[in-house]
Amino acid sequence: MRLEDLTITLRPRQSWEAADLGCALVRRDYGRVLLLWLISTVPVWALLAVLLWNQPIVFGMVAWWLKPLYDRLPLHYLSRAAFGAKPSLKESLREWPRLWSRFLLSALIFRRLSFIRSFALPVWMLEGQRGKAVKKRLQALAVDGGSSGTSVTFVFLKLEFAVFLGITALLSSLGPSSGLPDFGELFLNPGGYMESTQAQMWFTNTIYLCAMTVVEPFYVGAGFGLYLNSRTKIEGWDIELVFRRLAARLRPLAAAALALLFLLPAALQAQQPPRGQTTEEVETAIQEILAKPEFKEHSRTQQLWIPNGAKETETHGSMQGDPRWLGWLFYGIVSAVVAIFLGWGIRWLILNKHLFRGGAGRVKVTQENGPRVIMGLDITSESLPEDIVKAARAAWAKGQLREALSLLYRGSLSRLVEQRRLPIRDSDTEDDCLLQVAGLGDAALTDFFRALTLAWVRAAYAGQEAGETEFETLCRTWPFAPVTTHTKPRQRVFASVAMALLMLPFLTGCDGGHWEEVTLPLGYKGEARTNPFLAAQQLLEVYGHEAERLPTLKELPDAWDGVIVVSGESGMPEARARQLLDWADAGGHLIYTVAGCAPYSDWGMFSGMASYAYTGNEDRADPVLEALGVKVESTDNLKALIETLQEKLKPEQAKPEKKEAPQDATAPKPKESPTEKPAETEDEKSALHEPTDVPTLRSKMKIGPVTYEVDFVDVLKLSLNRALAPEEEVSGTVEQATALSLVHGDGRVTVLNHARPLRNRYLDENDHARWLLALVGDEPRSVQFIVTLQSSFWNLLWTRAWMPLIGLALLTVIWLWVYMPRFGPMRQVVLHDTKHFAEHIGALGQFFYRMQRPDILLGAAADAVRARALRLHPHLGNLDDEALVQMLAPISPIPPERIRAALKPPGKVPSHEMVRLLQDLQILKTALG
Repeated sequence: MRLEDLTITLRPRQSWEAADLGCALVRRDYGRVLLLWLISTVPVWALLAVLLWNQPIVFGMVAWWLKPLYDRLPLHYLSRAAFGAKPSLKESLREWPRLWSRFLLSALIFRRLSFIRSFALPVWMLEGQRGKAVKKRLQALAVDGGSSGTSVTFVFLKLEFAVFLGITALLSSLGPSSGLPDFGELFLNPGGYMESTQAQMWFTNTIYLCAMTVVEPFYVGAGFGLYLNSRTKIEGWDIELVFRRLAARLRPLAAAALALLFLLPAALQAQQPPRGQTTEEVETAIQEILAKPEFKEHSRTQQLWIPNGAKETETHGSMQGDPRWLGWLFYGIVSAVVAIFLGWGIRWLILNKHLFRGGAGRVKVTQENGPRVIMGLDITSESLPEDIVKAARAAWAKGQLREALSLLYRGSLSRLVEQRRLPIRDSDTEDDCLLQVAGLGDAALTDFFRALTLAWVRAAYAGQEAGETEFETLCRTWPFAPVTTHTKPRQRVFASVAMALLMLPFLTGCDGGHWEEVTLPLGYKGEARTNPFLAAQQLLEVYGHEAERLPTLKELPDAWDGVIVVSGESGMPEARARQLLDWADAGGHLIYTVAGCAPYSDWGMFSGMASYAYTGNEDRADPVLEALGVKVESTDNLKALIETLQEKLKPEQAKPEKKEAPQDATAPKPKESPTEKPAETEDEKSALHEPTDVPTLRSKMKIGPVTYEVDFVDVLKLSLNRALAPEEEVSGTVEQATALSLVHGDGRVTVLNHARPLRNRYLDENDHARWLLALVGDEPRSVQFIVTLQSSFWNLLWTRAWMPLIGLALLTVIWLWVYMPRFGPMRQVVLHDTKHFAEHIGALGQFFYRMQRPDILLGAAADAVRARALRLHPHLGNLDDEALVQMLAPISPIPPERIRAALKPPGKVPSHEMVRLLQDLQILKTALG
């Protein structure tokens, strides 16, 4: 156990704060802790259930008594995870027998009822002492945490009981009405539990085991938190850790002082430090990394149209000032449009080849394989007018009723065959045609054709002509679209448009040109394209560091041996900023880049602008920069870069004279791709067109005794609102800096205006690779390259609300289990040959009762009493219910008030009142004889 490996902050805490810390450790790894708990408990419970199946009460008591054994495997995992060494599942299970055999008898006999069981468990299981030493050690630690351990035991005992009651209430409300024990009766009369069935007792045991599973791991964590807090206070762990870290920081200085003392004569004789050897070693390592297949720079060779008179492309120049790219773009767009129109024209000619078979403007699109005559009716387009509805109305107006219906029916069949491709045969009848139309799935069309078929069948076979209203409805609801005609003038319009598109390049001033083979860079493919720091990760791993790229910030590494590289271009939440700054204050090294961490392509035409997501948002609140007193501003080169990119989109005629963006004289030229071949003559066929690199500025930055030359972007500048403190460095000046290395508490924050020097394409330039190694340091570190600080909504929801989500899912499963039909063989329904009238009456009564209409049932029963009274005493027919009450009062045991209430009940009757009223009506009916 090394205090330096602790993943929590050591400091003296209040007792409940320490218990909460232990619960937080359980929540952090709750999935693995719960898995270990289930692995160590479920087999034991299953074995006990087999042995004590007929004694469920004894099972519950034994399962409760063995709780000290269940806690040991989760405690082992928590103790290792707290020191940053989370054991795997295999390692934990390997320790299972040893953990259960240690202090087994004492834990289950005289220590079983200890009120500080969770607080004492780490002393028994983790410290390796035995006999009286364990007792003395526990007494020493209990001076600080013993009373708190007792309080924790009582609190979690109540929590376990509360969870048991909660699960019980939930299952009582969602479970079936029969089969489950009456928990309300059990709480009022606990002695009645002994009279429950065996199934009900096992059900109660299952609920208690679930409650124990939910609460007990947190009870173990709370006791472990109290144990850590007690040792921190008594043994001064926090002070010891501070001295250890201080010694680790001073150890290199002490070694350097001893080296200076004993090796000073040899150092004076040396002419220069072995920096060249170190530089050569780093350059060799980075070149070996970039020579791997994942860092191969791919390119594509294609033929481009070059207008005549345009300047030849420079071999290593940019596309700025080259007018040919506009012609290529324009000609490519025109060629694509022409190809689309030609393809569309060919398709149109194939689909409408009937237009060239003759006929003055009439559409002839009859289906070649379709029928021409159905039931003696000609349905071809040639036999029908263009406007069928208009012709049918004209025939109806002339009194030709059957001819009008024939036009509608034939026209409908013709349109169905032509437009809907209805598979009608020559031998089909009217019903067959109707079934085919219904198979199309169009309800409105089916309703229309059914009405038309009925009208046509009545007129053709029964001699019943359709009425005026029916015919007008058929005409008004005609569902077929009119057939459009395509004449030769439209074909001439299409030809004119195609000719204009072909002549468009000549009309716009493109007076010809030639095709030229051009090689265009594509950059990396695969992981190197999506991870701009892949080369940096591999370089750090070569020198003994642990490097990884994470999609979002999850867990912070240890502050004293951790480095985080993160960007503020996608926004910096204030809570994350406080978390990162507190981590740096505790000793971590935060490399905060203003922009440049996004996985964009360094070979794209607009990569210069795509990399500056921060540009234009300098006034937005950045909690990290505000806390450090750093301000970000755009340089004058940004405006020149924007103008350069805008000029590439202007036509050649309107393009002004080329303007070069200001750049430092020492700035390097853009790096050539390995696939690039310099063009020495104008006739060379292959040239690499590489976009202009962003403006850069070569600056010097000192880290320790060594000064490094780094190419920073010259678009954003940093300024610090204070003077530099000792051990702080700047690249440039405090007012106009490209990088700042600031001391923050016990750690450091390095602010870069852009992450360009650390990206794959530029890591081998100048001193970038050695500068990265100097930033991380010589000691092995854990380096995290963070993609973004913004988590997705689903990730945030699962992280913050996984417990209620699991509870909601469990409730949903329980609800589905209660209300969904069960699986299994379907039972045969027993049908009676006859159903008695009483059964019908009973079913009708149940129906009205479920519909909450008891007034109907009571009214029917009161009418039955009145009917029997009228049959026995006909003179009551002209009297009201009061006369019936006066007659029934002497012969029945019911008071007159109840007789009136039964004969005329109120509108809404409660369930218990309904039973009493029906009973009174039954008594009255029986009293009448």
